Amino acid sequence: MASLQFGTSSYERARGDMPALPVVNMIAEAAPTEQTGVALQSRAGLVDQAINMGAGPVRSLFRVDGFASGSLIGVSGLSLYKDTTLVGAINGSGPVSIAGHAAGLGITAGATPYYYDGTTLSAISFPDDADVTRIVAGASRLIFLRKDTGQFYWTPVLGSTVDALDFATAESTNDNLLDAAFVDDKLILAGSRSIEIWPNTTDADLPFQPLEGLTIEKGVKSTGSLTPLGESFAFVTNENRVCFGTETNVVSNPGLDARIADSLSCAAFKFLHDGAELLAVRLDNETQVWNPATGLWSEFASYGENNWLPRCYTDGVFGSAGDGSILAFGSVSTDIDGPMERRFRAAAALNSGGRVIDNIRLRCNVGQTPYLTGDYTDPVVEMRLSRDAGKTWGIRIPRTLGAQGEYRTVVTWRGCGMASQPGLMAEFRVTDPVDWRVSDVLYNEPYGGR
Repeated sequence: MASLQFGTSSYERARGDMPALPVVNMIAEAAPTEQTGVALQSRAGLVDQAINMGAGPVRSLFRVDGFASGSLIGVSGLSLYKDTTLVGAINGSGPVSIAGHAAGLGITAGATPYYYDGTTLSAISFPDDADVTRIVAGASRLIFLRKDTGQFYWTPVLGSTVDALDFATAESTNDNLLDAAFVDDKLILAGSRSIEIWPNTTDADLPFQPLEGLTIEKGVKSTGSLTPLGESFAFVTNENRVCFGTETNVVSNPGLDARIADSLSCAAFKFLHDGAELLAVRLDNETQVWNPATGLWSEFASYGENNWLPRCYTDGVFGSAGDGSILAFGSVSTDIDGPMERRFRAAAALNSGGRVIDNIRLRCNVGQTPYLTGDYTDPVVEMRLSRDAGKTWGIRIPRTLGAQGEYRTVVTWRGCGMASQPGLMAEFRVTDPVDWRVSDVLYNEPYGGR
């Protein structure tokens, strides 16, 4: 017997004709009970929270206990909402940022900055009526990036006004500021070619000052491509790489880098899944998710859509890119009562003569369906094979995952034919609404022949 090496981190690289190893809607985690030491677990399904913010899409969300009695604040389409109540119009078509302190929120969509105190939405009188690219909150102040400049402005503590003299310029490199974050009492200022760290000084006149000698010599790809993550921050660079904390800690792979370069849009946001903080990098037609604990990537996708529906996150909920819906992870194996496809591949490289593949066996959880009646009392997993490194594929062949309580079900495909150079690749897929975990993919198991 032998194992097919199964993908634990999503990988696709067009250059060099590399075989693709997608990991879709599954997350690798350490599994001390398994011989491989790792298992692929299905991600949680999405549940509609019955909070509708107009026609959508939901562009940004904000919620904290200390503001507006914990109401959910969001920009959906061109409007601001407080839960399901329309508050007012927001001007701008750029990435939306909402940030605040105990007294109120600053909001911008790349144009006019606004202030919302929980009751009234009003435009902020900004110096020279300039547009604002990004707003963050730190040290009980609102901090604004002035569009197409290296300047940033700030309000008084718990204030909403912006004095024309309350600004500074990020000057280590002559580039425009595109993004910002406030992490561990430090203001992160990201330009098109560099990133500077400005700690809080508690000085009323100059509340932030640059940390000398700690400039990151890479910029960010665009506004919205930097996000706090854990005790640090993650960002997509102007060179189309994903980094964590420093420019030398590159966490993306060459295939993802190439797809970032080809994508017109790029956004980064963090979210929680099973208590772990994950990073989402959302491109035109895909969302890749990175787990800092394992360093592995997964693709999160929505069935029948060209991308994962969530596009922003706060305090346990997502905003939908498809409409004004608010979504959250639930204890289900469906997405908004529809299918959720879980998919991965396994492969064996063969460098010499052909080999007979008597059987392929999947080590996974069986007998777990919650359904006693209806269509899903006998859920299935499908497998298809490729003998040319993924260029062409056979048909999908289903095998049962066992009815409820059938814990000794053996998931096996017999008589799988011959394989030779470049090797055998198998793709496995589950769309039935059952929990699915995979620990190993075996072939030519004894007593499992034709």
